[in-house]
Amino acid sequence: MKPLVLIFFYCLSCLFADAKHITGGEMIYDYLGAGSAANSRSYRVTLRLFRDENCFNCAAMPPTVIIGVFNNDNSQVVTNLTLSLSSSSQLPLNTLPSCITNPPTLTYTVGFYSFEIELPYNNTGYTAAYQTCCRIDDIANIPNSVGATYTTVIPGSNELASDTDSSPRFSQGISVVCYNKPFTLDFSATDPDGNVLEYSLCDAYSAGGVSNASPVNPSAPPYGTIIYINGYSGASPLGGQATINPQTGIISGIAPDAGKYVVSVCVNSYNRATGKFIATHRKDFIITVAPCDFAGAQLLPSYISCDGSTFTFDNLNTSPLNVSFLWDFGDGNTSTQQSPTHTYLVPGVYKLKLVVNPGGSCSDSTSSPLSVFPGFFPAFTNNAPMCKGLPVQFTDMTTLNHGSVNFWKWDFGLPAIATDTSRIKSPTFTYATPGAYNVSLIVGSDKGCRDTLFKTIDIVDRPQFSVSNDTLICSIDTLQLKAIGSSSGSVTWSPNYMIDNTTSFTPMVSPDVTTTYTARFADAFGCEATETVTINVVDRVTLQAGRDTTICLTDALLLPLNSDALQYSWTPAPTLDDPLKKSPRALPTGSKTIYTVIGRIGKCSAQDNIEITTVPYPNANAGKDTTICFGNSVQLQASGGSIYTWTPTRFLDNPNIANPTVQAPRNDVKYIVEVRDVKGCPKAVFDSVLVSVAKIVADAGPSDTSIVLGQPLQLNATGSINYAWTPATFLNNPRIFNPLARPTEDIEYVVRVSNAQGCFDLDTIKVRVFKIDPDLLVPSGFSPNKDGSNEVFRPIPIGMKSLDAFRVYNRWGQLVFSTTQIGVGWNGTLNGQEQGPGTYVWYAEGTNYLGRKIEKKGTVILIR
Repeated sequence: MKPLVLIFFYCLSCLFADAKHITGGEMIYDYLGAGSAANSRSYRVTLRLFRDENCFNCAAMPPTVIIGVFNNDNSQVVTNLTLSLSSSSQLPLNTLPSCITNPPTLTYTVGFYSFEIELPYNNTGYTAAYQTCCRIDDIANIPNSVGATYTTVIPGSNELASDTDSSPRFSQGISVVCYNKPFTLDFSATDPDGNVLEYSLCDAYSAGGVSNASPVNPSAPPYGTIIYINGYSGASPLGGQATINPQTGIISGIAPDAGKYVVSVCVNSYNRATGKFIATHRKDFIITVAPCDFAGAQLLPSYISCDGSTFTFDNLNTSPLNVSFLWDFGDGNTSTQQSPTHTYLVPGVYKLKLVVNPGGSCSDSTSSPLSVFPGFFPAFTNNAPMCKGLPVQFTDMTTLNHGSVNFWKWDFGLPAIATDTSRIKSPTFTYATPGAYNVSLIVGSDKGCRDTLFKTIDIVDRPQFSVSNDTLICSIDTLQLKAIGSSSGSVTWSPNYMIDNTTSFTPMVSPDVTTTYTARFADAFGCEATETVTINVVDRVTLQAGRDTTICLTDALLLPLNSDALQYSWTPAPTLDDPLKKSPRALPTGSKTIYTVIGRIGKCSAQDNIEITTVPYPNANAGKDTTICFGNSVQLQASGGSIYTWTPTRFLDNPNIANPTVQAPRNDVKYIVEVRDVKGCPKAVFDSVLVSVAKIVADAGPSDTSIVLGQPLQLNATGSINYAWTPATFLNNPRIFNPLARPTEDIEYVVRVSNAQGCFDLDTIKVRVFKIDPDLLVPSGFSPNKDGSNEVFRPIPIGMKSLDAFRVYNRWGQLVFSTTQIGVGWNGTLNGQEQGPGTYVWYAEGTNYLGRKIEKKGTVILIR
């Protein structure tokens, strides 16, 4: 019997509060044989935990662990087993590079735990799992305090061709990885059953809900993955310059900066005979990248060209310790260049060798196989069209000049399903649902050539197939049906009633009753589709053109027609938009037009007509725009129809007559009248009239004006265009807006201001004549106490043309008021604050009507 082994690499670093910290782990199983119970199988499980012996203050190897086993058919736990440490050993260290600087110390111990278990054979197998809360801190590509879950899946009958499968297991050994240097890590695995293995970098599992380091029962699958940080991912855990060979499991490339990195490798196993997917096995490991450097020679694991014969070579180790080079291309040619280019003249397999620092103390050498087999042309085809539920044939069409094709990996494009694959040359695959599927083929030769092809294929629910539309025929007619298929195939019509050929794509039918024909189409690949066409049969044509009607002249009318005919012909055609439509749009131009229509169904026909009478639109007229004086009224006068409606209705005595009165509108109003008649045109016509209101506001100027005897006074009225002053005494012209007055005594003038429509308004002005010399008269006191009397202190100009200055000062000489406007004075405040009672000093200056300056000053008493 083979042992079933569950393998874990487990680092317990930085111990405090009994925490257990993980470096890595692996879990495997081995088939032991049939179980003691019917239809059961026996397995052995071994657990290996990996401890970094150089980890400062790390926890010891755990004395016990708990492993859970779960039934994948129902996700129920089968058992939780507590296992004790049975043995331990030291993991070997691969050879250190020559001339290394700052070499790291790598020492690891492996602990073993094992058990045997008997499991009933089921459909989807079993999952064994181990969980712990914590990894070491300060890992470069994942957050701190992230735990781990390690699993292995024992396949069931759905995946296994036989029940004797054992899982792959990864090789052991530790390699030195220096930061920013070329490196190689061996994550290859062996399979006891000889299955085909394929490798990839994948997301590591987290610990789920486990929160402490004590042994716990693991949770049931599925398991969540960890979240990567700093630009890393499960597919790129060591950066973009490090990759894994999917055939060998070797991780190589250029290492990232110094630090710790979680690396998880998944290996898929496939049955070698059938190519069927079996299961995915995982290894989760913390890689230490050290701050070291070394001289050395490093090549790719292998070199191959399948499309040319020229190579450019580089030493993957770029250390400054590398000072000289010797390349041996394996075909008798050499080079001492650092990065030579070489062309091979003959196809074949060669041994490429590089010696760095030949003859020196830091000399190093390496070699890699190199294959030159140009002329590799991958291709594949598939049959089409393709329907759901039917096998699709895929055929490899690869051609090559050297060797033979010996590797195929098909992926038929079903997301999240690992079983849609095949390893044979030309497989078939059945799609259950329609859709677009991205199919890929990885194809390789026995010479090492390999390439990947991609193609999107469309799986349809049924082949493209259509038949004639449902239609109508007369009982004396014959009709040709038409069926159209997406590709070559056959068609069968049913029922066999009045049809000349039931297997023709274009049969002739002549049913005398309504009949539904069914067409069943089958293409060359077995895809089927069914369509129906109904032939409605009538003995005569039904046709009614509708009642005669009246419309407004220049309007269009959609001619009404109730008919089951298939073709139509209207006359007269010139006034129709389309005389062959069932219901054309008519635009009659005469007072009466008779339209005749003929409807046909095959050889059957019917005829009817409709008379259209046209009536002109009303000739709406709202009257001329008018202007009235404010306060007056005006009568509107509309014409052109029989029915009138005015809007808006404000100021109207009756909005529903032709001649309403607009009663004393306050502002201009635009009235719209809707005019209808009773002659047959039901539509209204609109017109508008503007009623403008003239408002005259007469202004004769300041109400009180003082002058001295002999001083002329220029009057100045505003308000409109016509002016009349009374009395005309002392005026040079009483018919203008600005006559010149020379009164010798007090007088009051009245001005009448009017417009062209006769609207007018009156205003007055009093002129007081002083028989003294021109002067500035200034009061001696004022009382701004808001009683309405003597509130403002201001000068009274007599015979003055202008006031040039008027200023008031308080007892401290502060200016409290200033103006040059006649009639403006001081209200007893400064900056809005009332000033106290007392004596204030004023100064006044002006120019009289003769052009002489007058200056005066004095005091005034403010009384509160």
